[in-house]
Amino acid sequence: TAFHRVAAAHGVSPQQVALAWLLTRSPAVIPVPGASRPASILDSVGATELELSEAERNRLDAPLPG
Repeated sequence: TAFHRVAAAHGVSPQQVALAWLLTRSPAVIPVPGASRPASILDSVGATELELSEAERNRLDAPLPG
């Protein structure tokens, strides 16, 4: 998926890309990820510093092929 490709380009998890993408959608969007492992929590926190290019955001905004 586009999330996996963008994640590979940044060397991060697809989940981190998804959270970073949600944070760019609107200042009123506040994702609330759940995690029980410290590594997952740190991965989620990393989304706040992941900068997605406009091209990447557009790719992630595109509808999934049906």
